Amino acid sequence: MELLQLESVSALPVTQSRESSSSNVATAKFDYAKILAGKIASAKDDMERMSKTQEELDKNAELQEELTGKSKDQDGNVHLATETIKKIMPDGSIVFLKIKGGEIIEQFTKKPHYVAVADPSAPKTASGHTAIKMQMKQKLDLFSLLI
Repeated sequence: MELLQLESVSALPVTQSRESSSSNVATAKFDYAKILAGKIASAKDDMERMSKTQEELDKNAELQEELTGKSKDQDGNVHLATETIKKIMPDGSIVFLKIKGGEIIEQFTKKPHYVAVADPSAPKTASGHTAIKMQMKQKLDLFSLLI
């Protein structure tokens, strides 16, 4: 089969083979230009998609930093934010918590300030006088909340 093709090509006049080869080169160049234009257009689309994806990744990283308290600098080192939380307990004491990266790193309790107050529910004595009985009540100190 190959032999027949070689013989048929060699039987063609020289002028025809030159014209057909130049037309083949022209069509090959045209086909190559079409393929190259398609690749360039798809590369531009890919770059646009990549930039949109990168923007979304940056937004997600910022949200993650806000939610977890972790932040990364340009070198990739992770820095954890320290958060101080104050809780007022039912007995009047204030608990201060320092949290870093979701873990408690420091905790201390400030006891409430107590003041002596006359007990209004004290029973009367036999002579009709009320016995002054004092009881300790907690007093809320606004300055202690500012710490």
